[in-house]
Amino acid sequence: MADTNDVMTQATHLGQLIGAHPAVQQYRELTRQLDLDITARNLVGQFEQLMETLSMKEQNMQPIEIAEKQQAERLQQSIALHPLLKKMMIAQAEYMDLMKKVQEHINQGVSKPAVEAAPGAAPAAPSKIILD
Repeated sequence: MADTNDVMTQATHLGQLIGAHPAVQQYRELTRQLDLDITARNLVGQFEQLMETLSMKEQNMQPIEIAEKQQAERLQQSIALHPLLKKMMIAQAEYMDLMKKVQEHINQGVSKPAVEAAPGAAPAAPSKIILD
């Protein structure tokens, strides 16, 4: 039976494996490049600020102006066309896909007992553990 130290040691090892994965390495490199690209950062910042404003208006039941919707569309198009941001979106999707698969495997490991249950015993219930 594994104790807490065994679990933490394996978790550290898993983290190291994930950190060395090409999807994570690509994500880190693009994040570094994004930090250096003022135009890309400004586009993302403007978009995030506008989305926050629109969300607040929506929560407060205030109308969203046509000009605001048009501005959001223009910013979305600019972001989608920016080469670095396009690469970043792909890298984020690959990273999230990797992490989803890792989580699914962790859940499988949690839901399956390490030692097989006695014959005739009910199968273990699927895990509801969700980690971010």
